[in-house]
Amino acid sequence: MSSEIIQFLDIFAKLFVVIDPFGSLVLFIAMTGNIDQKRRRSITIDATLYGGLILVFFTVFGSYLLYFFGISIEALEIAGGIILLIMGIEMVREGDRPRSMGGGQTEQDIGIVPFATPFIAGPGAISLVIILVKGDILANPIIDIFTLGSIVIVMGIIFIFFIYSTRITRLVGEKVLKALTRILGLLVAGIAIQYFINAFALMGVVP
Repeated sequence: MSSEIIQFLDIFAKLFVVIDPFGSLVLFIAMTGNIDQKRRRSITIDATLYGGLILVFFTVFGSYLLYFFGISIEALEIAGGIILLIMGIEMVREGDRPRSMGGGQTEQDIGIVPFATPFIAGPGAISLVIILVKGDILANPIIDIFTLGSIVIVMGIIFIFFIYSTRITRLVGEKVLKALTRILGLLVAGIAIQYFINAFALMGVVP
């Protein structure tokens, strides 16, 4: 397997576990159970479109925001690691999207809030895309393309999950989905710890 494919799969896997389509699916089912099919489709389009656009925005312009506020990539990795660690712990404990990321919210326009943000494009995912491009969108064009492509694919997966949410739940079962979210939570926590290690290595704290 070529190094480019491995690199792409690594980026895609990180985005997938942090965004957690399974956790979002469980909440989508819970929050749209009494909504008609047409409205659910509209919510699905809003959630994936705006969630994807938010992540693309921070992928492209995140470096400029870091420069403007004087934030180093090491600081972002530590901050992002803390957010991801909290998310991972809550995902493992609750088997659902963490409440700290908006898991208990109900809004009139739920396609954009809370599904597009903070469910899909939450602080953890936003921090991740900036970290993946190392705070500079043009530093490595291949990484940029892989990151943007992974965002599109994950949004596509979430779109399919939401559109066929009723069938998926009937087929798989809500307990299985929650179990998968707990497993993904463990992976998110592992990614968070790795970000701490990377940041400390860049600062020369660890070899």
